[in-house]
Amino acid sequence: MNVVYSSSDSYSPIAGVSICSLLYNNKDADEINIYMIDNNISDENKKRFSYMTEQYGRKIIFIPQPDLNKQAGVEIEVGRWNISTFFRLFLCTILPDSVDRCIYLDCDTVIRHSLSELWNMDLGKAVVGAVDDCRSDRYKTELGLTPDSTYTNNGVLLIDLKSWRELNVEKDFLEFIIAHNGDITYVDQGVLNGVLSKRGLVKVIHTKYDAMTVFFDFNFKDLMKVRKPEHHLSEQEYNEAVSDPYIIHYTSCFLSGTRPWNEKNNHPFVGDYLKYKEMSPWKDFPQYPDDRKKSKKLMTSVCNIMPKGLMIAVISLVHSKLYPMVRSLKGKGKK
Repeated sequence: MNVVYSSSDSYSPIAGVSICSLLYNNKDADEINIYMIDNNISDENKKRFSYMTEQYGRKIIFIPQPDLNKQAGVEIEVGRWNISTFFRLFLCTILPDSVDRCIYLDCDTVIRHSLSELWNMDLGKAVVGAVDDCRSDRYKTELGLTPDSTYTNNGVLLIDLKSWRELNVEKDFLEFIIAHNGDITYVDQGVLNGVLSKRGLVKVIHTKYDAMTVFFDFNFKDLMKVRKPEHHLSEQEYNEAVSDPYIIHYTSCFLSGTRPWNEKNNHPFVGDYLKYKEMSPWKDFPQYPDDRKKSKKLMTSVCNIMPKGLMIAVISLVHSKLYPMVRSLKGKGKK
């Protein structure tokens, strides 16, 4: 099993917890090779990563980060994200040619079960497997996709690298980035969907493999009202994902505000994060304070005291209509 992460030094403790959970719950795997794209990770944190993987008889390989701005020829706009989020699009170049398949995991994940079923999944004619991001169709049309196209989250990806190389998808990714002047909604996620979904090359996999925070912050009916996805997961799949997720993706969400590495976080599966943190070489690292901007803290507070129906209506309007519309107008203004 080949598993890829990308981390900066400041995110190393969080990535370490994810890798610890991966190693602990995948002892059944004959082999696990972890490839870490190194975004200036310190020698001390590299030692911690290496020590932890060696304890499980596995390997971790550190790979230098590429210069994507130089490759693209434009300044890539990353907003509140890090440039390392784009690295997963260029794994054909970053990883050795001998790696034909891999699972890409965001650092803010915890693995709760064996990933053997995911690793051995048949992708059919698709070249990547990912979980539906549960968004309104406006996010698709902004990318030039039809409403019935897939639109998936990039936090967990099963990638057929052999096919990616044969199709030369990196060239298509670069052309898409250049065509949009490096400014794409949800950065690399927009690129992958804009290029591969359009060609029917994305397989939607069970939500249990990428259970995002928003699924825990809202019940199924309210989630449908907030996000207004015209094509979405079933209520049964939702229930399976939130009751027994295989991979928890601790994404940020306006309603709960903080994440498990913050003090006083109340995610239903915060205990899983703390469990693997205690098992990792970063167990003595203190929890981070809630250092969000005052505006974001205020938003969380207001959303939690507003009447539920009103809050859902307002957030739905912003997420499913206003934000995509603003992004679309911004894109037209650049052309």
